[in-house]
Amino acid sequence: MSIQQSLEHTGRTFETIRIRRYLVNGKASTKNELAAQPFIVAGADLPEEGTAYGFANEESLCRWAAGSRHADRFARAIGTMKLGQQLEGTAIGERAVRRTEASIKRLTADLEELSKETGLAIGTPEFLVEASIHRSAIEAPLFDPTLLFDKVVDPGLPPVFGGAFFPVAASIPIPTFFGFNDKASGALVIGLCTLFDKTFFRGQTAFLFATGPIRFVLSDIAFDNRAASGIAT
Repeated sequence: MSIQQSLEHTGRTFETIRIRRYLVNGKASTKNELAAQPFIVAGADLPEEGTAYGFANEESLCRWAAGSRHADRFARAIGTMKLGQQLEGTAIGERAVRRTEASIKRLTADLEELSKETGLAIGTPEFLVEASIHRSAIEAPLFDPTLLFDKVVDPGLPPVFGGAFFPVAASIPIPTFFGFNDKASGALVIGLCTLFDKTFFRGQTAFLFATGPIRFVLSDIAFDNRAASGIAT
């Protein structure tokens, strides 16, 4: 589904997910208890709006995810995670890291150029939509669906992101965020962005779901300044 179709389908425009409640293994909990869980889920079209979910193991996560609207996306993200983990320390994995770094540098330059061309700030949902649509009959979209930022300039509603940014593209699972490791404080997401606090898709995992451009303040789920690799789908 395209971004335009997604927005039309949901009737939503630009939103912010701010967390007001925490559930760990189905029970009301605190952010500190959530932070200790290996799997965290937050975002749009979950059973309870404004709630972050924590799971103690992959089995309980998958059992819960199977009954959600996002079951297919969970399955794809977990499948990519497992395949990526197997490549750590291999020649294929090392080659993928080099190619990914080159791709991210090119994409970052293209996004900066688009921002200058359109006059849209990179930290805005409007810019993410602009980057994710066809520019013309012969120009494919630059990118989708997630931008990470190292600063939350204003945590209000809506929050304002700034500072350095890092693109997480759907076509490129990213085994390391290079110089951006452990820096992300805000995320602007379309679709699903899965963040890991270790390289090669290991460690604590945060699933961020969006049904249109949605802003996440990562401190809401105790995941700020922690992400080191990621998958966008």
